[in-house]
Amino acid sequence: MEETDLIKNLKEWFNFDRFRAGQKESIETILNGENTLAILPTGTGKSLIYEYCGYVTEGLVLIVSPLLSLMDNQVLQLNQAGEKRAAALNSMLNLEERRLIEKRLDYYKFLFVSPEMLQSKWLVQRLSRLKIALFVVDEAHCISQWGLDFRPDYLYLGKIREELNNPLTLALTATAPQEVIDDILKTLNLDPTDTAVYQSNPNRENIYYDFREIEDNDKDTELLQLINDFPNPGIIYFSSKVKAERICQLLRENTEQAVDTYHADRSIEDRKIIQRQFLNGELDIICATTAFGMGINKKNIRFIIHYHIPNSIEEYLQETGRAGRDGLQSIAVLLYSKSDAVFKFKKMKETQLNDNIITMNDKNESLEPWGLSDSDLAMLQVIKARHLSKEQAKSLINQRLEKRISKFVAMGQLATQNRCKREMMSIYFNQKNDPVQIWCCSFCQSDIQSLVEEMQLISQPKKIQINYEKKWDQVIKELFIL
Repeated sequence: MEETDLIKNLKEWFNFDRFRAGQKESIETILNGENTLAILPTGTGKSLIYEYCGYVTEGLVLIVSPLLSLMDNQVLQLNQAGEKRAAALNSMLNLEERRLIEKRLDYYKFLFVSPEMLQSKWLVQRLSRLKIALFVVDEAHCISQWGLDFRPDYLYLGKIREELNNPLTLALTATAPQEVIDDILKTLNLDPTDTAVYQSNPNRENIYYDFREIEDNDKDTELLQLINDFPNPGIIYFSSKVKAERICQLLRENTEQAVDTYHADRSIEDRKIIQRQFLNGELDIICATTAFGMGINKKNIRFIIHYHIPNSIEEYLQETGRAGRDGLQSIAVLLYSKSDAVFKFKKMKETQLNDNIITMNDKNESLEPWGLSDSDLAMLQVIKARHLSKEQAKSLINQRLEKRISKFVAMGQLATQNRCKREMMSIYFNQKNDPVQIWCCSFCQSDIQSLVEEMQLISQPKKIQINYEKKWDQVIKELFIL
């Protein structure tokens, strides 16, 4: 397709005048019939790639997505844009809703499915009889056992892809070091020599990276000051559900902000409501654990605050990338304390997996009384799926613990070393660092008062100026355009 046609379609279908970095290149490789892995920063419009290709090609676009809230949000956005041939198949549907979608599979243009749903042989057989224009694996880093967002059900996607007659495939993620790239290609059975890999620098130019070392006792005071200074909306990330609830109450008592929490202890219905409220501007701040925000397309998030140090640089960039999707100036603040890091380091080295549990897993005995963490349960699924011996299983468990620790150490170095933070993140992902002309990071610029003023200015509601000398019909036309 000629570039003029690419731009023309972009304007007509999405009302954009130009592609963002990586979009055009990925679309072109897909339209040329090449399997593609696109590693593009959070907030750069990865969903536009498969939506655009879907409208150019004939057949179903099947999107595998890891989070129920993510699918719900993406279907909602397509519906609001006028695309009614979009649906999601996941565990949030009741039996009647699910059966209705399954009966109309040939009607849809975009079908979002959870990896768990693809474990249904009946569903895969039905899908295999359809023309699949594009098989999309969203958040593809969940494939890698070395990643902190690892999802065991992603391990079966290569086999499922074969059962679907190896359709043209697009894998999408925001961050992926080389070992994760290798895992994605291997698991999906994609030939590295015949797969286009497009990787851009995960740094976002319009986000200022602010790292502050602070004692735990002073965090609440610092946080309240930041909330008073920064314009809304924003997200505060926590490692602890209990801490998220406590800080939420603190903000309700000491600020006028509309605040709520989002974490695994909230019901599915609560989480859906909270997400919708945040998207609609009814909530100013979300106190959340890491699950919140993945795929959330709220363009005007001005700040991301990490109350605790993230587990890895990948996780940090995934979460900070949820700010400034409108391209305007935003800020990411990490409140780093040594005691917080020490506690997390100790927890990261812990695992309950031992010979007895590995043996029980192999015999399909109940593991519920052991109260295993999600991470340990995920590793047991890998061990079972690969039919590993006890010795192989223990070796894999130790390798994963070592990898998690090394990723956390890299995050600690990013937080504490006196060096440009953008440069360090670029080196971590083997990317060239392009210096930012204005706002970079807390190492490069410590006084950010003018940055905060800029953020406050762009967040003020626009006033509509009416020229009463104009004819009434012209005034109304301008009002609707605004």
